[in-house]
Amino acid sequence: MKLKVCGMRDPDNAREMVEGIHPDWMGLIFYPKSPRFVDDHSAAAIKALPVDKVGVFVNASLTEILHKIVLFGLKAVQLHSGESVAFVEELRQKTNVLIFKVFSVNEEIDWKSMEPYLENIDYFLFDTFTEAYGGSGKTFNWEILLDYPFEKPFLLSGGLGLENIAAIKALDSKIPQMAGVDINSKFEMEPGMKNLDLISRFRRDI
Repeated sequence: MKLKVCGMRDPDNAREMVEGIHPDWMGLIFYPKSPRFVDDHSAAAIKALPVDKVGVFVNASLTEILHKIVLFGLKAVQLHSGESVAFVEELRQKTNVLIFKVFSVNEEIDWKSMEPYLENIDYFLFDTFTEAYGGSGKTFNWEILLDYPFEKPFLLSGGLGLENIAAIKALDSKIPQMAGVDINSKFEMEPGMKNLDLISRFRRDI
């Protein structure tokens, strides 16, 4: 199961996490209103880290996304808001990075609305609905995902912690398209600073 550790910000904390845990992806949040926002001052240090980096964007322009891809050496882009199908298609045409399209889950999912994105994305990501675009520490009703109708792989996100490991494994056994998990706030000492011991335990047991 692939592991994405999101909301990294401090270069030293990120370096220790990468060297000690070796996640598949490290998420960097480029949403200015987030307490985990990554500014450009740390770009060089973060770009040098030997890990595939995912830039998380909320209502960002195509120009901004393309700039961050180069500046931080991103290998993937995570679109976390209401990006149109046309926007995603244009992004696909202008870059060769992976594209994750997030759908925030409240009480149900409109599978039909996801179909137009299939051609131009690499993963869906399901997160718990929140006005703050993630980082809520809350899970959603995963039973909804048992009806997942596509072959496209997806990641599970939204308030995942050590207490969810057994349930994550059970869900993974039922849905082969589930490619991995995305962890964040349940593993923090403060926003943007991760408890590496907790992540190590999660990585070992998942």
